[in-house]
Amino acid sequence: MPPVQLDTNCEGPLALNDNAFELCRQFIQPQGDRFFQQVNRYNDYLVEVAKRPGYKSGDTLKLILPFLKAHGLTNAQAEAYSRKNVSLVPGAEGAFKFLHSRDFPIFEISTSYRPFAEAVGLRLGFKKERIFSTALDLDRYSLSAVEAAELKRLQGEIVAAPSIELPPDAADLAAPAAEAIAVLDRIFGELLPRIPIGALLQEVNPMGGPEKAKAVTDSLAPTKLAMADMVYVGDGITDVPAFEAVRAGGGLAISFNGNREAVHAAEVIVVADSAWPIAMLIAIVQLWGKEGVLEVACPETRDKSRCLVLPEAVIEPIARGLEGRLFNLYDQSAENLDQVVEESQAMRAKLRGETIAALG
Repeated sequence: MPPVQLDTNCEGPLALNDNAFELCRQFIQPQGDRFFQQVNRYNDYLVEVAKRPGYKSGDTLKLILPFLKAHGLTNAQAEAYSRKNVSLVPGAEGAFKFLHSRDFPIFEISTSYRPFAEAVGLRLGFKKERIFSTALDLDRYSLSAVEAAELKRLQGEIVAAPSIELPPDAADLAAPAAEAIAVLDRIFGELLPRIPIGALLQEVNPMGGPEKAKAVTDSLAPTKLAMADMVYVGDGITDVPAFEAVRAGGGLAISFNGNREAVHAAEVIVVADSAWPIAMLIAIVQLWGKEGVLEVACPETRDKSRCLVLPEAVIEPIARGLEGRLFNLYDQSAENLDQVVEESQAMRAKLRGETIAALG
């Protein structure tokens, strides 16, 4: 059988949560949900519109940490909340039990904080040493009552600022959004660096896009496999550099209920209401390599069917897992990729909820 290694993102392909958003909603009061959305859109602005040096997709996870600390979040609380509130993609437990039985290396590469990434990974049988994620250690930082009060005041400014709606070009930024961005520029660029807790912004490095691409390469070192043996499953903008690295090395990049950026960057697009299509595709790779998946994913024509025969021991658990489930499979030659994007984003919203699905 062809060698294969599976590296997968956590939030999206494995779990329905957005753990950072949920931590803010739970521990930052009032309006922790709006606070997170404002900071997340600000980071999107810095990365996608202003293209400001030093920022990348995923850096929201460091920007919110001083405020979580100000509201008293500890390592133990983050770990307990993460363990208690894991919401897995339907079918994930069965699908990954099947995949682990196939005896090949599986890694989790997640922007999520370590407590949540481990909570998901351990539920699904991942080894701890095969989980790459964003380190979190709030307890090592001290915070005075004066600093905490100031952070809560600044949080109020962020929440009260106009909503940030982003155009493709910075020159087209509407006045209310520009006003909000000026507020956050002052807070994150001028005020936080002046106080001790601002060190968090320099010392925490989230597992963003570039880090995920590096983690894919690093994950191959212990397994001694090549990038051409890699299957990477992702769903968001932080997965795009990993998709690009895998495709450049001859591996297979799969978008699972991805957003627009993920769909356009992947080679194969899965739209599904369960994790079992991933199990099916990996089984195909093990039997026929990447070309087998591309054959199944390509558009069916009169002279080219989308059909591969799987052994009974493989097809039986997959068929049970897929029974009653919805899924569609596409590749980049799909006739109307914009419709595929819409379908993928609709399934993303159906499974994860509109709010979380929109966070990227």
